[in-house]
Amino acid sequence: MTRFKETLMKSMAKTACGMLAMAAIGSTGCHQHLVSSAAHAVPAHRLDPELFACSREALGPLPYATLGQPKPAAHRIAAGDTLSVYVFGVFPPNEDETPVQQRTQAVNQRYYPPRGSVVAPATGLPIQVDADGSVTLPIIGRVDVNGLTMSEAIERITARLIEEEVVQEGKERVTVDLLIPRVKRVVVLREDTPNTQVALVSPQAVDEIHRGSGEVIDLPIYENDVLHALASTGGLPGTDAARELYVIRASAGLNTSFISGGQLQSIVSGGEGGQCNAGVIRIPLAGCPCDNLPFTQQDVILEEGDVVFIPRRNEYFIAGGLLPGGRVPLPRDQDVDIIEAIALASGSAGGPLGRDGSVLANGTPGYLREPSRVLVLRTLPDGRQMTIRCDLDRAMKDPKERLRILPDDVVMLQQKPGPAFFNGFLNYFSGDSILVAFTRE
Repeated sequence: MTRFKETLMKSMAKTACGMLAMAAIGSTGCHQHLVSSAAHAVPAHRLDPELFACSREALGPLPYATLGQPKPAAHRIAAGDTLSVYVFGVFPPNEDETPVQQRTQAVNQRYYPPRGSVVAPATGLPIQVDADGSVTLPIIGRVDVNGLTMSEAIERITARLIEEEVVQEGKERVTVDLLIPRVKRVVVLREDTPNTQVALVSPQAVDEIHRGSGEVIDLPIYENDVLHALASTGGLPGTDAARELYVIRASAGLNTSFISGGQLQSIVSGGEGGQCNAGVIRIPLAGCPCDNLPFTQQDVILEEGDVVFIPRRNEYFIAGGLLPGGRVPLPRDQDVDIIEAIALASGSAGGPLGRDGSVLANGTPGYLREPSRVLVLRTLPDGRQMTIRCDLDRAMKDPKERLRILPDDVVMLQQKPGPAFFNGFLNYFSGDSILVAFTRE
């Protein structure tokens, strides 16, 4: 019995010496590097929560009526309108019966093409307004009707007929109606999923297979705006798209240079995005409360050939350290703090066994003291990098320690020096190591 005790004591002494040697080596190697990295990090509770970006949950939706335009009380004639004009005995000549035209409109209000079921009849013959805003009528020739309402057009045509002595004053019969309004053809390109069926994926899964959509639509005048373009092509952007869109003006001319992602984010009203981004307008669909809108009403009105672009959302944070490495998607409309980020990355830092119960398969205690230090590497808007240190033990009691995670953050879960030594010591002195040391004697 005495020999057994002596052997056991010798093995434990050797094991303790080996453990201390390993701890000494570790303290001068990788572990020292981690401690020095944490020492130069900024504690999370010392940072102002408003230092970085506005909270996602505090963002207010855009007043969507601002994406449209007010409709005037009366239609103003311009180039591209198709009118129904009738002058008794003149246009058409020798007509015993009054001609009737059927005004049409799409049944599903898709605007492409803007024709379909019968809406209401109109008297007269169809005549299209020329590019200069005039119409050509028999005998009296060209009449400028640009910018006039229907009643004003009737008065001008009637005055010309009386001036040319085509009809007698007091006996004229002239009608002018709008048959088909002019349209603006625009293209809507969407990078969000066009499928109406919702597909649920795991929070840890990164969706790399994606398909966008595009439509060419004709928007009638006074409805040629971003609001009607969205309503005609699927509504507001989905959760896989950013809460913003871009209007690319065709009137800006052909641009032969690429638009970089960094410059695209900085574009403001009026296409002020630099020389290579002229004519691109960014329209955010959410913003901080009480902030002014960064676009004007003229910016949302679409003209012929304009492109509405809805980009896809690519917002992730990188998990590392004791967390399973990978890119973890961030929700679009909710904030994620440091504790929630670890849960999303399947770290599960709490609990008696640390990460999970799989460590029991090796017969070792695992993490009796769970990892509680997190280093967050964050890139600032000016390109510099900041290292932020979070203490999970303190985060359970102090809300200031629960750092809000931003896109492209690198989240690394680590052990503190004391718990790291404690866990390593217990795992090294498990029952298997003592039995092996005893059998070797």
